[in-house]
Amino acid sequence: MPSSNFKTLTTIDGAKLLVLEIIESAEELVLKFENINQYAAELAKINTEKRKCEYLGVRLAMRILLNKEVKILYDSERKPYLSDNSYRISISHSGKWIAVMIHPTRSIGIDIECPTDKIQKLYTRFLSETEQEELSNGRNVQQLQLAWSAKEALYKIIGRQAVDFAKQLRILPFEVKKEGEITAQHIPTEKYYKLSYIQRALYTLVYCVD
Repeated sequence: MPSSNFKTLTTIDGAKLLVLEIIESAEELVLKFENINQYAAELAKINTEKRKCEYLGVRLAMRILLNKEVKILYDSERKPYLSDNSYRISISHSGKWIAVMIHPTRSIGIDIECPTDKIQKLYTRFLSETEQEELSNGRNVQQLQLAWSAKEALYKIIGRQAVDFAKQLRILPFEVKKEGEITAQHIPTEKYYKLSYIQRALYTLVYCVD
C-alpha cells in the first residue's frame, strides 16, 4: 500500500508543524485509522474523492503530530479546534498537500498553496494599491503567492476582523527567498505580526504563532 510522505517541522515557541503529501486513495487512507467509525457520519456527507482525501489526510496528519486519533470540531467562525482542547490547531490544504500546525496555548495560523499563475489575475483583490506598488506590481508570482498565503494565515488567527484582506491587512515589503520572514500589520488594531515562510517547487507554506 502506498504511504503518504510527510515532514515534521518544529517551529518557534513550542509549535509543531507537519506537511503531508497525500498519494493514497480515500479507500486506502481509511485503512490507516484504528477507529474510523468516529468519522463515519462526517465522511458519509462528503461526495467527492478529493474532499474525502483532504478530510482523511488532515486527521492522519493530526494523528502523526499528536500520536492519537482526534475529533476536530468547528466554531461559529469555522475555526477548527480539538474536541478535548488539548492543543490549538490550524489546518490548510492545496492539491495533494496537507499542512497542520499545533500549539498548546497560543493562537496559530497556517496556509499552504500549490503554485498557480492565476494569482496574477487576482492580486488587486487582496492587496491595497500601496502594497501592489511595494510588491512588484504583480510581476513577481512567488511574492504574490507569499503575500496571499500570509494573509490567509493571519485571517485564521484574527478572524472576522481581517476578512477584507486589502483594507484590513498590510504586508510590508520583503524579499523572496527559499525561507524567510514576512512582517504584516492588522490595520484596525495596528498590531504587527511576524510570519515565517518556506518556498518549495511544489508549494508555498506560510505560518504564524501569535
